[in-house]
Amino acid sequence: MSIVMKIHNVKNITDFEFSIPTEKGLYALTGENGSGKSTVISCAATSFYVPSLYAYFGEPKEGSAIDFYLEEKHRIIRAENKKWHKPKGYLDITGYYEGSIVFGTRFKDVDYSMLDKLANIERSQLVDASDFVKKNLGIILHDDELFYEKLYALKKETCREMGLQRNQYYYDNQGTLISQLNMSTGENLLLTILKSLEIRLGKRNRGGLPSFIFLDEIELALHSSALRRLVFFLRKIADEHNFVVLFSTHSIELIRSIRPENIFYLQRHIDNSIEVINPCYPIYATRNLESSNYGHDYIIMVEDDLAKKIVEKILYQKNLLSNKRVLVIAVGGWTQVLRFAYDTIRSNLTMSTTKIMIILDRDIKESVPGFMKNEKIGFSTPPNYLPIKSLEKYLLEKLVNNVDHVLFRKLNDYLFQGKSLDDIIRTYNHNVKNGIYTDVEKISNGKMLYELLRHELQQIRKMEDDLVQIITEHLFENSSPEIEELTQFLESTLKM
Repeated sequence: MSIVMKIHNVKNITDFEFSIPTEKGLYALTGENGSGKSTVISCAATSFYVPSLYAYFGEPKEGSAIDFYLEEKHRIIRAENKKWHKPKGYLDITGYYEGSIVFGTRFKDVDYSMLDKLANIERSQLVDASDFVKKNLGIILHDDELFYEKLYALKKETCREMGLQRNQYYYDNQGTLISQLNMSTGENLLLTILKSLEIRLGKRNRGGLPSFIFLDEIELALHSSALRRLVFFLRKIADEHNFVVLFSTHSIELIRSIRPENIFYLQRHIDNSIEVINPCYPIYATRNLESSNYGHDYIIMVEDDLAKKIVEKILYQKNLLSNKRVLVIAVGGWTQVLRFAYDTIRSNLTMSTTKIMIILDRDIKESVPGFMKNEKIGFSTPPNYLPIKSLEKYLLEKLVNNVDHVLFRKLNDYLFQGKSLDDIIRTYNHNVKNGIYTDVEKISNGKMLYELLRHELQQIRKMEDDLVQIITEHLFENSSPEIEELTQFLESTLKM
């Protein structure tokens, strides 16, 4: 289940549909400058609250609209005659949104007269800040929960008297009181987020769904080490308190900490249409070849983590790494791999001596020549192919259509120790036969089954890496002609 959002004629977006996830966890929205990230995330925030539509989206265009669909619920935001109308309908969800520097709620109370008033606050008007805010602010920014031990908050009655919309904090720095508005941008941002989270944690979620936290470009004010600790904190909050945390970002640090399935890459095309690439691997999202500053003799681009493990296992078993530097990276879908490989070569993103190799899932082998012809791309070394079609199709074949009893028992005995694999497959078959699963394409390509397996892994706190590792070992224990074919390709190419 997801919240379907449809945007029409809002800022730089003509028509766009996005499914807001409803399963707790961390999600990243990324893309190049001007791709529409901030507009998408601010539109998404209107699913649970009413911002100043003019402030966020400007004067509406003809027919400007934002629609949300959640099962039978529908929320409508419309504009007519260059005027925004108040939203109609409720999705019965809760959430919190923190915009970029321009639209951030931390600056709502800022004007020169207020700055002067806040600078002349007496200590008697302050109380100790909560442990939640003090400790987490210290941990995230300085890895020290006692760093802000002398952090204070303005009393509620003082806030009301001054007409403040938000609480204000003060830090005692060697006897001098520093107001929140005079603190660093990073401190200011996190104080606002932490206080809002604290309030949200004290409230009940509505409608049976997680609460939503939408954050826009939070990396603008934080050091990379603080970003890593913030991600850890947000992941813990999401897991323990049932939150969906979606943030827009350009940060490599942030994107690398998110699972590919939870990364949404906005690709704006020449005709101004926007494509959502999901799942999206961090390499593709950031256009960054990790460690490439040191140079590699070969970069092997594959689709996913299973492909990466298969290739790396062959490289290790055949001793193909002893005299060369080889980087294997998972990029995403096969069209992403081909485009990224071509862009890498054309844009000179690697050293001139680095050779690019491409290894794709076997099921799209017949589609590759036509795609490359249409895209007008080519490579000196043609793409090669894995011994299996894809991870999802492989599992559908081996666990449902033509059961591999050895693999089935390995997964059941060593991985699915909560709900058994037998029960999971029975549930899957029941839902398919009774029309509970209606997406024919996802049923046929194995993605529906894989979603069910992945959900169970999350419930028992297992990683998809564990699943991939068992499948990889099984493939090599039952060596196929395709494994041998791929091995020969790697040997012949890397020993040239």
